[in-house]
Amino acid sequence: MLMPNNFLLTGKPGCGKTTLVSKVISRLKEKGLKVGGIFCPELREGKVRVGFMMVDLKSGNSKILAHVNERGPKVGKYRVNVRNVDEMTQIAIRRALEEDDIIVIDEIAPMEIYSEEFKKAVENALNSEKPLLAVIHEKSNLDFIGKIKRRKDALLFYVTPENRDELVDKLTSLILSSLGNTC
Repeated sequence: MLMPNNFLLTGKPGCGKTTLVSKVISRLKEKGLKVGGIFCPELREGKVRVGFMMVDLKSGNSKILAHVNERGPKVGKYRVNVRNVDEMTQIAIRRALEEDDIIVIDEIAPMEIYSEEFKKAVENALNSEKPLLAVIHEKSNLDFIGKIKRRKDALLFYVTPENRDELVDKLTSLILSSLGNTC
């Protein structure tokens, strides 16, 4: 049986998933590997979260993913800018599929999946031979997100404040192994 090359992180908001991904990316880059894809950090005004950005890991360019003042499909108090999701997907995820050793997607969640482009790119990343490190929405288990969680070629890790530090080494090692690199 082939070793899974899709590594999915889930857990409660604020448990450290994005920090964990950042640390794994740093370790992989230290090994000389090329990492591309997207991050979706919070957008705050003072202490209030007003939305989320999509950031291209390679260029640092960003666009609004969702905001309280956007127009588009509503998820909670936010409205998704589907055009921005499409554009960032075409730029960052597709480039990672073509040019990089490892693909990162933070995050596969209800906001992002309003974009058909995003869903296609996620499926392409999951089906590629390249390792995928992705954060996936904790509560969603139906439809697109549920199907990803149930894939046989994916390992799902539940991140907590207690295990997030030990997962840095474990995930780095698993990704390197999936590349045939045992350094």
